[in-house]
Order: sequence, then C-alpha cells, then structure tokens
Amino acid sequence: MPDPEAVRRLLEGEIDPVEIEDDSALYSMAERIYGSEALEELGVQAPEIGVLPTVGDFGLISDDVSLPDFVPEISEMKGSDVGTRARRRWFVFFTGFAGMIVTIFNMAIGMGAALCSVGVANMREICNDDFGQTKVVWTEGYTYDRLHEVDSWVKPMSEILIGDLVLIVIFTVFSVFGLLSKKK
Repeated sequence: MPDPEAVRRLLEGEIDPVEIEDDSALYSMAERIYGSEALEELGVQAPEIGVLPTVGDFGLISDDVSLPDFVPEISEMKGSDVGTRARRRWFVFFTGFAGMIVTIFNMAIGMGAALCSVGVANMREICNDDFGQTKVVWTEGYTYDRLHEVDSWVKPMSEILIGDLVLIVIFTVFSVFGLLSKKK
C-alpha cells in the first residue's frame, strides 16, 4: 500500500516522477488516473515487476464452514436430441397419415387409376375402362412381377379385404403414436 501522502500528491499532480517509478502500486494508480501516454510524456518508466510470492497450501476446509451444495442443472437430453426427437415424431406421424391416405385411395378409386393417369401402368386389364380393375390387392401384388399379374387387381369398392383393414389399422397406430409420443 503506497504512502497516503504520496497518494495525495499524485491526485493533486504535485508528485515527483521518480517517486512514481519506484513504487509499483503508485505507478498503477497513476496509470489508471492519467493514462500510460501521459506518464510516458513525463518520462516515467514502468517499474520492474518482481516474482510474486507463491501462496502456501491452505489445507482442508474446516467442518464449521458450510458450503452450499452445487447441483448443476443438466438436462437429460442433449440439445440436438430434442430436435431429432421432434423430427422423428413428425416423420412417424406423416408416414402413418400418408399410408392411410394411400390405402383409402386404393380402396375407393384404386391405385391403378392413378398409375394409368400418370402413364406408369400400361396394362390392358388396369387401364381399360371395360375391365375397371384398378384396386391392387396388397396380399397378391407385393412384388413388381406380381403387380403385372391379373390376379393382383380387382374392382374398387367391390369388397373390403382383410389386407386393407390391417394396413389401415397399422397406419392409424403409426399416426397416433407420432402424435401422442411424449416430448422428453
């Protein structure tokens, strides 16, 4: 701690520059008050900073001192997992919803009608209005080769097949699961 008389003279501007150079605490005050440029104009050089004494071992904290318990708030999920989980939920919902729409469309109008109107299908049994067999039977036409057989196609709304009902139930479960799964 510098001498109080030296501090008073420093504040009044009546201190000798040599006195500032000799005391590092006084130099630090002068530098904060007047700035390093003003000290350089006066010819004051920064004092040499010696080696700081090492602090000894403090030992253990005594039992009569109580420290607060530090419990950091760490979420159970990482920040990137929250976005991934939300995208997964919406993907499951839209997969189920799209599956229900396609299955209901196949039951009412028939996938063959859509394939013929786009130009993908060119089978006479599907695209000709005389036959009108545009509904695909999922249990019969589950491969590309089987889709090209006549047995895989029936008239829409002629009968409700067990395969259609199973698909509607599965896709409904997907949609409900996507909507109701919890955000953690």
